[in-house]
Amino acid sequence: MNYTSTSLSVNDQIFATLEVGGKIMATVNKSNFSNINDIVRFIYSIAGRFMGLARLSIRNKTQGWTMNMALASRQNQPLAANHVALPSQYRQASLFA
Repeated sequence: MNYTSTSLSVNDQIFATLEVGGKIMATVNKSNFSNINDIVRFIYSIAGRFMGLARLSIRNKTQGWTMNMALASRQNQPLAANHVALPSQYRQASLFA
């Protein structure tokens, strides 16, 4: 992620909230962020693991701007590209089961 359209200073007071399914997972109210990516990483570290679509609201109280973005996360990491499933990992569908 690279967000460069919104200016941000280290001294700006930032208020950010991460919400998943109507539940607030994390809230931060502090300064000392040098860019938007720092805010996203920080709020992810506070929120912990979650699954689904999240809404991140960031408000720069000092400069007076607000931005909202959608973030997606999943609890399980995807399989490595070189992973080969064993025959025992396949499950056959049956009309009679």
